[in-house]
Amino acid sequence: MSFSTRIKKLASETAVYGISSVVGRMVGFALFPLYSHVFPPDEYGIVSIVFAAFIFLNVVYQYGMESAFLKYASECTDPASRQATFSTAVVSLLGTSVLFSLLLIGFREVVGAVLGLPAAWLSLLYYATLILVLDTLTVVPFAALRLENRAWRFAVIRMVNIGVNVGMNLVLIFGFDRGIEAVFIANAVASAVSLVLLLPAFRGAFRPAFDRVLWRQMLHFGLPFVPGGLGYAVTERINLFFLARLPPDTVLALYGDRIAPQPGAPSDGSYVVGVFSGCLKLAVFMMLVTQMFRYAWQPFFLQHARDDDARPLFARIFTLYTAGALFVVLAVSFFASELVALPLPGGRRLVQEAYWLGLFIVPVALLGYLFQGWYYNFSAGAYIEKKTRYFVHCTVVGSVASVGLNAWLVPQYGMIAAVWATTLSYALMALVLYVLVRRFYAVPYDWGRVLGLGVLAAALFFAWRTVPALQHTWAEAGLLVLYAAGLFGLRVVSPAMVLRRTGA
Repeated sequence: MSFSTRIKKLASETAVYGISSVVGRMVGFALFPLYSHVFPPDEYGIVSIVFAAFIFLNVVYQYGMESAFLKYASECTDPASRQATFSTAVVSLLGTSVLFSLLLIGFREVVGAVLGLPAAWLSLLYYATLILVLDTLTVVPFAALRLENRAWRFAVIRMVNIGVNVGMNLVLIFGFDRGIEAVFIANAVASAVSLVLLLPAFRGAFRPAFDRVLWRQMLHFGLPFVPGGLGYAVTERINLFFLARLPPDTVLALYGDRIAPQPGAPSDGSYVVGVFSGCLKLAVFMMLVTQMFRYAWQPFFLQHARDDDARPLFARIFTLYTAGALFVVLAVSFFASELVALPLPGGRRLVQEAYWLGLFIVPVALLGYLFQGWYYNFSAGAYIEKKTRYFVHCTVVGSVASVGLNAWLVPQYGMIAAVWATTLSYALMALVLYVLVRRFYAVPYDWGRVLGLGVLAAALFFAWRTVPALQHTWAEAGLLVLYAAGLFGLRVVSPAMVLRRTGA
């Protein structure tokens, strides 16, 4: 199978997985304007803190079992062994998720104190534990669909989940006036619907059996993902907890001239958390690219690991990923201000103006997701050679850097320090993983072209940022055209490749 055929296959599956991811993230972005007009930033900050806790808790609840299932199920040569792998993973996750939820409920006051959750909102933890159990039980069947290349079924179930979530949000917020509680009830109902839709996968693959030997092997493979995943969670979301603890005088010193004129605008960290989290929603477009790629990339490199030209193939994919990701970084950076200011009926804007305070963090956040995609690219060798313990090294380095940078800089510089801490930590993680993996699985990445792409994108961004005349819609579109032309100049793509893709 040729390079172009295999890359086309990866691209097509990425597109299918992307349907659900794109719709989900776009709907999530669409819900944010709704939330911005319904919830003030301090209340939205409460929602953001609980969802930040989800990132940490999902790692604990799933403890690498998704990746372990993908690895061991991909090596099964008969249906019976794959069923044993599926059943062992599901039984393990069911037992531990119930146990973890009971512990969270039993120690909810302690958990609330750690999260900085006011006592009045401790009831949200009941919804959180229910969502965590339901989502954990869908991990293995969703992974099975990916491994079986059933991307469309995967996408349809995800999209139904999204539709139920949105519908329940609208009903509970406007029909029953449930406030921020509505966000969590809607998520719980949507997760339950997903589990019901996955029942056919359970019927086809689940057997009332538990293979202890296989379970220990899967734990040995998957547990390194726990400290690694927690480190990733620290890298990505610890900044919210530092922002939440900003004292009022610091908030007023940094942003007082922009929030003081707004009636009832609080001057504590919860307001900043709400603004910061809301503006991060604009980075959803780059997050989409990375997530779509990850869904298709893991089964792809596992299936093609034994190809004679696997490593040059992986190198080519890395260059193409970088080229596409930089285009998204530039496009969203250029048009973010226009997007939030889109007019709505009644003289409103798409996003309530109180949240515009944080727009300056968007380009840096986009860059962070690009580096996260690099990390996923470099992870192929560790999976293939069963060296997943190296993920721990990388995420420990990234999380330590994130905590250190946040603790040092956020009290002085606020949101810009928080977003740079995350982006630099992602870059450091990718660098460390690259250095570690190349010792036992060297891939001939085309660093010359990648550097050229970075210089081209940086030059266009600098020109846009420093020349006011370029900060208009048509000029911004022209800059994107220049970037696309640069891809031909750097020979990242060729006219022949474009003609083959278009069928000309």
